[in-house]
Amino acid sequence: MNSMLDPNYIAGFVDGEGCFSVTVTKRNKRIPEVRLLFEIELEDSDEKILHRIAKRLDCGRIYRVTYRKYPHWSSHFKLKVGNFKDIDEKVIPFFKRHPLQAKKKFQFERFCRVADLIREKRHLTVEGVEEILRIRKFT
Repeated sequence: MNSMLDPNYIAGFVDGEGCFSVTVTKRNKRIPEVRLLFEIELEDSDEKILHRIAKRLDCGRIYRVTYRKYPHWSSHFKLKVGNFKDIDEKVIPFFKRHPLQAKKKFQFERFCRVADLIREKRHLTVEGVEEILRIRKFT
């Protein structure tokens, strides 16, 4: 169980269970805050695979999720990468080298377009945030 996971296995796993999200939060500022987030959430019994994926990506933190989504819901674990440097230098390059094959690939493409805008500091302008909102709308 300690061997490195095959990167294509991870890509397939993320196609089914992963999430590439863009959040835009207005916090009493003229320009909202834009953040990228990569996550995988699984039941407790699958915690070990999250640790192996995090090790292979060389980033992310794993959290226990205890809130209830619906009746008979048990606690889960979540792998979360929110640090832009890790997303830009580790997560995005990994999935460009090992492409997603299902509908998550479109979510990932939009995620990458927003990452480009953040890298260019366009998320710090009203026009840039408006462009990000247009991109996110189709998620």
